[in-house]
Amino acid sequence: MASRQSGASILSQPKKILVIRLSSIGDIILMTPLLRNLRRHFPEAQIDVVTKAVFADLLRHHPAVDHHYEVVPESGSAGLNELGASLRDQRYDVVLDIHKNFRSFQITRAARAPLVLRHKKFLVRRWLYVQFKWNLLRDAPSIRRRYVDAAAPLGVVDDSLPAEIFWTDQENRKAEEALRAGDWNGETPIIALAPGAGFFTKRWPVEYFTEAAKEILQRRNFVVILGGPQDQILAEQIRKSVKRNCVSFAGQTSLLVTAAILKKCRALITNDTGLMHIAEAVGVTTIAIFGSTTRELGFFPQLKTSCVLENVNLRCRPCSHLGKSKCPRGHFLCMKAITPEQVFTLLDDLLKNRKS
Repeated sequence: MASRQSGASILSQPKKILVIRLSSIGDIILMTPLLRNLRRHFPEAQIDVVTKAVFADLLRHHPAVDHHYEVVPESGSAGLNELGASLRDQRYDVVLDIHKNFRSFQITRAARAPLVLRHKKFLVRRWLYVQFKWNLLRDAPSIRRRYVDAAAPLGVVDDSLPAEIFWTDQENRKAEEALRAGDWNGETPIIALAPGAGFFTKRWPVEYFTEAAKEILQRRNFVVILGGPQDQILAEQIRKSVKRNCVSFAGQTSLLVTAAILKKCRALITNDTGLMHIAEAVGVTTIAIFGSTTRELGFFPQLKTSCVLENVNLRCRPCSHLGKSKCPRGHFLCMKAITPEQVFTLLDDLLKNRKS
Protein backbone atom coordinates (compact mmCIF):
# COMPACT_ATOMS: atom_id res chain seq x y z
CA MET A 1 0.00 0.00 0.00
CA ALA A 2 1.32 3.45 -0.93
CA SER A 3 2.38 5.58 2.01
CA ARG A 4 0.92 8.99 2.80
CA GLN A 5 2.86 12.17 2.09
CA SER A 6 4.91 13.72 4.86
CA GLY A 7 3.50 16.67 6.76
CA ALA A 8 5.77 19.15 4.96
CA SER A 9 4.87 17.65 1.58
CA ILE A 10 1.14 17.87 2.31
CA LEU A 11 1.43 21.54 3.17
CA SER A 12 3.43 22.38 0.06
CA GLN A 13 1.73 20.16 -2.51
CA PRO A 14 -1.36 18.17 -1.45
CA LYS A 15 -2.59 15.78 -4.11
CA LYS A 16 -6.14 15.34 -2.83
CA ILE A 17 -8.20 17.98 -1.01
CA LEU A 18 -11.70 17.59 0.40
CA VAL A 19 -13.81 20.66 1.28
CA ILE A 20 -16.87 20.26 3.50
CA ARG A 21 -19.67 22.82 3.62
CA LEU A 22 -23.08 21.18 3.97
CA SER A 23 -25.37 24.24 3.85
CA SER A 24 -26.82 26.76 3.20
CA ILE A 25 -27.15 28.76 -0.03
CA GLY A 26 -25.24 31.81 1.17
CA ASP A 27 -22.45 29.87 2.85
CA ILE A 28 -21.89 27.67 -0.18
CA ILE A 29 -21.73 30.68 -2.49
CA LEU A 30 -19.30 32.36 -0.07
CA MET A 31 -17.19 29.20 -0.20
CA THR A 32 -16.50 29.58 -3.93
CA PRO A 33 -13.55 32.00 -3.49
CA LEU A 34 -11.90 29.28 -1.38
CA LEU A 35 -12.41 26.73 -4.16
CA ARG A 36 -11.10 29.14 -6.80
CA ASN A 37 -8.01 30.01 -4.77
CA LEU A 38 -7.30 26.35 -3.99
CA ARG A 39 -7.42 25.54 -7.71
CA ARG A 40 -5.22 28.52 -8.56
CA HIS A 41 -2.63 27.46 -5.96
CA PHE A 42 -2.83 23.71 -6.67
CA PRO A 43 -3.75 23.35 -10.37
CA GLU A 44 -2.95 19.61 -10.47
CA ALA A 45 -4.67 18.61 -7.21
CA GLN A 46 -7.92 16.68 -6.96
CA ILE A 47 -10.40 19.00 -5.22
CA ASP A 48 -13.68 17.47 -4.07
CA VAL A 49 -16.55 18.92 -2.05
CA VAL A 50 -19.28 17.65 0.26
CA THR A 51 -22.61 19.48 0.50
CA LYS A 52 -26.21 18.57 1.18
CA ALA A 53 -27.94 17.26 -1.93
CA VAL A 54 -30.48 20.10 -1.94
CA PHE A 55 -27.69 22.61 -2.53
CA ALA A 56 -25.60 20.53 -4.95
CA ASP A 57 -26.56 22.58 -8.01
CA LEU A 58 -24.69 25.58 -6.65
CA LEU A 59 -21.38 23.82 -7.35
CA ARG A 60 -22.53 21.49 -10.13
CA HIS A 61 -20.55 23.28 -12.85
CA HIS A 62 -17.82 24.93 -10.80
CA PRO A 63 -14.52 24.48 -12.71
CA ALA A 64 -12.48 24.08 -9.51
CA VAL A 65 -14.44 21.03 -8.36
CA ASP A 66 -13.51 17.55 -9.55
CA HIS A 67 -16.09 15.49 -7.65
CA HIS A 68 -19.15 16.38 -5.61
CA TYR A 69 -20.41 14.23 -2.72
CA GLU A 70 -24.03 14.82 -1.73
CA VAL A 71 -25.36 14.29 1.79
CA VAL A 72 -29.01 13.26 2.01
CA PRO A 73 -30.09 13.87 5.63
CA GLU A 74 -33.00 11.44 5.25
CA SER A 75 -30.53 8.59 4.70
CA GLY A 76 -29.44 8.93 8.33
CA SER A 77 -26.42 7.15 9.75
CA ALA A 78 -26.43 4.54 6.98
CA GLY A 79 -25.94 7.27 4.39
CA LEU A 80 -23.14 8.87 6.39
CA ASN A 81 -21.41 5.51 6.84
CA GLU A 82 -21.56 4.88 3.09
CA LEU A 83 -20.18 8.34 2.42
CA GLY A 84 -17.42 7.80 4.99
CA ALA A 85 -16.33 4.59 3.28
CA SER A 86 -16.10 6.38 -0.07
CA LEU A 87 -14.03 9.18 1.44
CA ARG A 88 -11.62 6.77 3.15
CA ASP A 89 -11.02 5.03 -0.18
CA GLN A 90 -9.93 8.35 -1.69
CA ARG A 91 -7.17 8.83 0.92
CA TYR A 92 -7.34 12.62 1.06
CA ASP A 93 -4.26 14.53 2.14
CA VAL A 94 -6.22 17.53 3.47
CA VAL A 95 -9.76 18.08 4.69
CA LEU A 96 -11.02 21.65 4.93
CA ASP A 97 -14.03 21.54 7.25
CA ILE A 98 -15.63 24.96 6.90
CA HIS A 99 -18.92 23.93 8.45
CA LYS A 100 -17.78 22.84 11.90
CA ASN A 101 -20.84 21.08 13.24
CA PHE A 102 -21.51 17.56 14.53
CA ARG A 103 -22.20 16.11 11.08
CA SER A 104 -19.15 17.70 9.45
CA PHE A 105 -17.00 16.38 12.32
CA GLN A 106 -18.35 12.89 11.58
CA ILE A 107 -17.50 13.24 7.90
CA THR A 108 -14.03 14.63 8.65
CA ARG A 109 -13.30 11.79 11.04
CA ALA A 110 -14.44 9.22 8.48
CA ALA A 111 -12.11 10.64 5.81
CA ARG A 112 -9.05 10.02 8.05
CA ALA A 113 -6.96 12.68 6.37
CA PRO A 114 -3.60 13.43 8.02
CA LEU A 115 -4.32 17.18 7.97
CA VAL A 116 -7.61 18.85 8.92
CA LEU A 117 -8.07 22.62 8.65
CA ARG A 118 -11.00 24.67 9.90
CA HIS A 119 -12.04 28.34 9.83
CA LYS A 120 -12.46 30.61 12.83
CA LYS A 121 -16.01 31.09 14.06
CA PHE A 122 -15.26 33.59 16.85
CA LEU A 123 -17.98 31.91 18.92
CA VAL A 124 -17.18 33.64 22.22
CA ARG A 125 -16.94 37.08 20.64
CA ARG A 126 -20.17 36.45 18.74
CA TRP A 127 -21.97 35.38 21.92
CA LEU A 128 -20.78 38.46 23.81
CA TYR A 129 -21.86 40.68 20.92
CA VAL A 130 -25.35 39.19 20.61
CA GLN A 131 -26.03 38.81 24.33
CA PHE A 132 -24.36 41.91 25.80
CA LYS A 133 -23.58 44.06 22.73
CA TRP A 134 -19.86 43.92 23.54
CA ASN A 135 -18.61 44.38 20.03
CA LEU A 136 -15.28 42.57 19.79
CA LEU A 137 -15.97 41.65 16.15
CA ARG A 138 -15.23 45.03 14.57
CA ASP A 139 -11.99 43.80 13.04
CA ALA A 140 -13.11 40.24 12.38
CA PRO A 141 -12.92 39.21 8.71
CA SER A 142 -16.05 38.47 6.71
CA ILE A 143 -17.29 34.89 6.42
CA ARG A 144 -16.02 34.77 2.84
CA ARG A 145 -12.54 35.76 4.01
CA ARG A 146 -12.60 33.33 6.95
CA TYR A 147 -13.22 30.44 4.57
CA VAL A 148 -10.23 31.35 2.40
CA ASP A 149 -8.06 31.98 5.45
CA ALA A 150 -8.71 28.41 6.60
CA ALA A 151 -6.39 27.32 3.78
CA ALA A 152 -3.61 29.75 4.75
CA PRO A 153 -1.41 26.94 6.22
CA LEU A 154 -1.30 25.53 2.67
CA GLY A 155 0.05 28.82 1.34
CA VAL A 156 -3.28 29.82 -0.23
CA VAL A 157 -3.71 33.59 -0.51
CA ASP A 158 -7.02 35.36 -1.10
CA ASP A 159 -7.36 36.95 -4.54
CA SER A 160 -10.09 39.31 -3.20
CA LEU A 161 -12.29 38.56 -6.21
CA PRO A 162 -16.06 38.02 -5.79
CA ALA A 163 -17.89 34.78 -5.20
CA GLU A 164 -19.10 32.99 -8.31
CA ILE A 165 -21.71 30.60 -9.66
CA PHE A 166 -21.75 28.71 -12.93
CA TRP A 167 -24.58 27.36 -15.07
CA THR A 168 -25.13 26.11 -18.61
CA ASP A 169 -27.01 27.25 -21.71
CA GLN A 170 -29.82 24.95 -20.64
CA GLU A 171 -30.46 27.09 -17.55
CA ASN A 172 -30.29 30.23 -19.70
CA ARG A 173 -32.98 28.81 -22.00
CA LYS A 174 -35.18 27.86 -19.05
CA ALA A 175 -34.80 31.32 -17.56
CA GLU A 176 -35.80 32.94 -20.85
CA GLU A 177 -38.78 30.59 -21.25
CA ALA A 178 -39.96 31.23 -17.68
CA LEU A 179 -39.80 35.00 -18.14
CA ARG A 180 -41.63 34.85 -21.47
CA ALA A 181 -44.29 32.62 -19.94
CA GLY A 182 -44.69 35.27 -17.24
CA ASP A 183 -45.50 37.87 -19.97
CA TRP A 184 -42.13 39.60 -20.01
CA ASN A 185 -41.74 41.20 -23.44
CA GLY A 186 -38.00 40.72 -23.66
CA GLU A 187 -37.18 44.43 -23.44
CA THR A 188 -38.68 45.96 -20.29
CA PRO A 189 -36.04 46.30 -17.51
CA ILE A 190 -36.48 43.69 -14.78
CA ILE A 191 -36.22 44.36 -11.05
CA ALA A 192 -36.17 41.32 -8.78
CA LEU A 193 -37.56 41.04 -5.25
CA ALA A 194 -36.57 38.43 -2.65
CA PRO A 195 -39.09 38.85 0.21
CA GLY A 196 -38.24 35.63 2.05
CA ALA A 197 -35.68 34.75 4.71
CA GLY A 198 -35.15 31.92 7.13
CA PHE A 199 -36.39 33.89 10.16
CA PHE A 200 -39.09 36.49 10.72
CA THR A 201 -36.71 39.15 12.06
CA LYS A 202 -34.74 39.05 8.80
CA ARG A 203 -37.83 39.80 6.67
CA TRP A 204 -38.75 43.32 5.62
CA PRO A 205 -42.57 43.50 5.98
CA VAL A 206 -44.43 42.06 3.01
CA GLU A 207 -46.61 45.17 2.75
CA TYR A 208 -43.42 47.22 2.29
CA PHE A 209 -42.26 44.91 -0.49
CA THR A 210 -45.69 45.30 -2.08
CA GLU A 211 -45.51 49.10 -1.97
CA ALA A 212 -42.00 49.04 -3.40
CA ALA A 213 -43.17 46.72 -6.20
CA LYS A 214 -45.98 49.11 -7.14
CA GLU A 215 -43.58 52.03 -7.30
CA ILE A 216 -41.12 50.02 -9.41
CA LEU A 217 -43.91 49.14 -11.86
CA GLN A 218 -44.96 52.78 -12.13
CA ARG A 219 -41.44 53.46 -13.35
CA ARG A 220 -41.99 51.10 -16.30
CA ASN A 221 -40.12 48.07 -15.04
CA PHE A 222 -41.07 44.41 -14.88
CA VAL A 223 -41.00 42.72 -11.45
CA VAL A 224 -39.97 39.14 -10.72
CA ILE A 225 -40.27 37.64 -7.26
CA LEU A 226 -37.73 34.98 -6.32
CA GLY A 227 -37.40 32.53 -3.46
CA GLY A 228 -37.86 28.96 -2.36
CA PRO A 229 -41.00 26.90 -1.72
CA GLN A 230 -41.24 28.38 1.77
CA ASP A 231 -41.57 31.87 0.25
CA GLN A 232 -44.49 31.12 -2.07
CA ILE A 233 -47.20 32.60 0.17
CA LEU A 234 -45.32 35.87 0.60
CA ALA A 235 -44.56 36.04 -3.11
CA GLU A 236 -48.16 35.41 -4.11
CA GLN A 237 -49.38 38.08 -1.73
CA ILE A 238 -47.17 40.63 -3.49
CA ARG A 239 -48.02 39.40 -6.98
CA LYS A 240 -51.78 39.49 -6.41
CA SER A 241 -51.54 43.01 -5.02
CA VAL A 242 -49.81 44.42 -8.10
CA LYS A 243 -51.61 42.13 -10.60
CA ARG A 244 -49.78 42.95 -13.84
CA ASN A 245 -46.18 43.03 -15.14
CA CYS A 246 -45.18 40.92 -12.17
CA VAL A 247 -44.47 37.19 -11.93
CA SER A 248 -43.46 34.95 -9.03
CA PHE A 249 -40.92 32.18 -9.47
CA ALA A 250 -40.72 31.38 -5.76
CA GLY A 251 -40.45 27.62 -5.43
CA GLN A 252 -40.83 27.24 -9.21
CA THR A 253 -37.25 27.30 -10.51
CA SER A 254 -33.99 25.56 -9.64
CA LEU A 255 -31.16 27.47 -8.01
CA LEU A 256 -29.26 27.69 -11.29
CA VAL A 257 -32.28 28.88 -13.27
CA THR A 258 -32.86 31.46 -10.53
CA ALA A 259 -29.24 32.61 -10.98
CA ALA A 260 -29.80 32.86 -14.75
CA ILE A 261 -32.96 34.94 -14.16
CA LEU A 262 -31.05 37.24 -11.79
CA LYS A 263 -28.40 37.76 -14.45
CA LYS A 264 -31.10 39.31 -16.65
CA CYS A 265 -32.21 41.73 -13.92
CA ARG A 266 -31.11 45.32 -13.42
CA ALA A 267 -31.28 45.02 -9.65
CA LEU A 268 -32.40 42.91 -6.70
CA ILE A 269 -34.12 44.13 -3.53
CA THR A 270 -33.59 41.47 -0.91
CA ASN A 271 -33.46 40.54 2.73
CA ASP A 272 -30.38 38.97 4.34
CA THR A 273 -30.74 35.67 2.50
CA GLY A 274 -28.98 33.29 0.13
CA LEU A 275 -30.36 35.04 -2.95
CA MET A 276 -28.44 38.15 -1.92
CA HIS A 277 -25.18 36.20 -2.28
CA ILE A 278 -26.28 34.63 -5.59
CA ALA A 279 -27.05 38.13 -6.90
CA GLU A 280 -23.55 39.30 -6.00
CA ALA A 281 -22.07 36.21 -7.62
CA VAL A 282 -23.76 37.12 -10.92
CA GLY A 283 -22.89 40.80 -10.57
CA VAL A 284 -26.38 42.25 -10.13
CA THR A 285 -26.90 45.61 -8.38
CA THR A 286 -28.21 44.66 -4.94
CA ILE A 287 -30.09 46.48 -2.19
CA ALA A 288 -29.97 44.36 0.96
CA ILE A 289 -32.24 45.16 3.90
CA PHE A 290 -30.81 44.05 7.24
CA GLY A 291 -32.87 43.79 10.42
CA SER A 292 -31.77 41.66 13.35
CA THR A 293 -28.28 40.95 11.97
CA THR A 294 -25.33 43.30 11.45
CA ARG A 295 -22.13 43.72 9.44
CA GLU A 296 -19.90 42.32 12.18
CA LEU A 297 -21.54 38.89 11.89
CA GLY A 298 -19.82 38.51 8.53
CA PHE A 299 -22.55 38.18 5.90
CA PHE A 300 -22.87 41.73 4.54
CA PRO A 301 -22.64 42.17 0.75
CA GLN A 302 -19.12 42.64 -0.53
CA LEU A 303 -19.43 44.40 -3.89
CA LYS A 304 -19.33 48.13 -4.56
CA THR A 305 -22.53 47.74 -6.60
CA SER A 306 -24.35 46.57 -3.46
CA CYS A 307 -25.86 48.72 -0.73
CA VAL A 308 -27.29 47.92 2.70
CA LEU A 309 -30.22 49.60 4.38
CA GLU A 310 -30.37 49.16 8.15
CA ASN A 311 -31.59 50.98 11.24
CA VAL A 312 -28.32 51.84 12.97
CA ASN A 313 -30.00 53.65 15.84
CA LEU A 314 -31.18 50.57 17.73
CA ARG A 315 -29.17 49.33 20.69
CA CYS A 316 -30.95 45.94 20.55
CA ARG A 317 -29.24 44.92 17.30
CA PRO A 318 -28.14 42.24 16.77
CA CYS A 319 -30.69 40.19 18.70
CA SER A 320 -29.37 36.97 17.13
CA HIS A 321 -26.64 35.82 14.78
CA LEU A 322 -29.19 33.94 12.66
CA GLY A 323 -32.56 35.60 13.27
CA LYS A 324 -35.60 34.99 15.44
CA SER A 325 -39.23 33.96 14.98
CA LYS A 326 -40.42 37.27 16.47
CA CYS A 327 -38.99 40.58 17.65
CA PRO A 328 -37.81 40.15 21.27
CA ARG A 329 -38.77 43.77 22.05
CA GLY A 330 -42.10 43.68 20.20
CA HIS A 331 -41.50 46.84 18.13
CA PHE A 332 -39.61 45.35 15.15
CA LEU A 333 -38.17 48.78 14.38
CA CYS A 334 -35.06 47.26 12.82
CA MET A 335 -37.25 46.57 9.78
CA LYS A 336 -40.33 48.76 10.15
CA ALA A 337 -38.27 51.95 10.30
CA ILE A 338 -36.88 51.27 6.81
CA THR A 339 -39.47 52.68 4.44
CA PRO A 340 -40.31 51.76 0.84
CA GLU A 341 -39.47 55.36 -0.08
CA GLN A 342 -35.92 54.84 1.16
CA VAL A 343 -35.62 51.68 -0.89
CA PHE A 344 -36.76 52.95 -4.25
CA THR A 345 -34.92 56.27 -3.80
CA LEU A 346 -31.73 54.28 -3.27
CA LEU A 347 -32.62 52.07 -6.22
CA ASP A 348 -32.97 55.12 -8.49
CA ASP A 349 -29.59 56.44 -7.35
CA LEU A 350 -27.83 53.12 -7.89
CA LEU A 351 -29.26 52.63 -11.37
CA LYS A 352 -28.42 56.20 -12.38
CA ASN A 353 -24.85 55.75 -11.17
CA ARG A 354 -24.57 52.48 -13.04
CA LYS A 355 -25.58 54.21 -16.28
CA SER A 356 -23.09 57.07 -15.84
